[in-house]
Amino acid sequence: MVDIMKDILKELPDEISSANFEGANIVLYTKSQDFFLTGEEAVRKVVDRIKKRIELRADQKILMKEEETENFIRGLIPEEAEITQIIFDVQRSIVIVEVKKPGLAIGKGGEILKSIKEKTFWIPTIQRSPAIRSKITETIRQVLYVNDNYRKKFLDSIGKKIYEGWNPEKREEWVRVTFLGGARQVGRSCLLLSTPESKILLDCGVDVAAGDKDKFPVLNVPEFDIKNLDAVIVSHAHLDHSGLVPYLYKMGYRGPCYMTTPTRDIASLLALDYIGVSYKKAVAPIYST
Repeated sequence: MVDIMKDILKELPDEISSANFEGANIVLYTKSQDFFLTGEEAVRKVVDRIKKRIELRADQKILMKEEETENFIRGLIPEEAEITQIIFDVQRSIVIVEVKKPGLAIGKGGEILKSIKEKTFWIPTIQRSPAIRSKITETIRQVLYVNDNYRKKFLDSIGKKIYEGWNPEKREEWVRVTFLGGARQVGRSCLLLSTPESKILLDCGVDVAAGDKDKFPVLNVPEFDIKNLDAVIVSHAHLDHSGLVPYLYKMGYRGPCYMTTPTRDIASLLALDYIGVSYKKAVAPIYST
């Protein structure tokens, strides 16, 4: 077996100051401004060989100061793009720019993003502002950066687990699919995907129209053990696909949950609504806010 991180670093110059996992992605940090601007070709050669995504970022020591960076971004992006918020993800050297018109903020061929990267050394990410401002949605997004040091360590631990025993050679393995809910019915969708090395839930929903007996996925089966669950994937935000995910964390699950950004925001809003409806029906909700 090969240590994938050591295998990558041995092909790159000493300008790499640190290397981390972000889930399945690999992130390299450099203290060299020159290598940050010109090292993509060297990194691309490694990517072509190992067939894994690698991102090169600037070490915090060479980043432009946050106030200067914000002023530069606001002066560079056209007013017509309507910037609503700029958030600095310091631990990951990323600046998130929320705008109402993303196309104008990106620029033709990504020229504005390229300019921000070259002048400030931050990695810019453009996000569309919500069409209707919501304090709840804003809070959901800000939670990601309140304790970002924890999030960085969490993602690194997930990556180490993913690449433990990594082997570049293809292997033939089996995959088992177990329906814990959603088979021969509409509601409480939940599939358990099992391989010799992992167990993953695809959705974990609630049938809001069913009685108590058939409302939730069947989790008391021999194949399912929350202690051995590696990840959860949510396909979309509807409660019959996402409604029981918070309960998994209440019961002790501490792994990753993968979903798109819109799904994350809407699923959170629906979960809060689900709690509210429970109280209105004088029923204790199965999880709290």
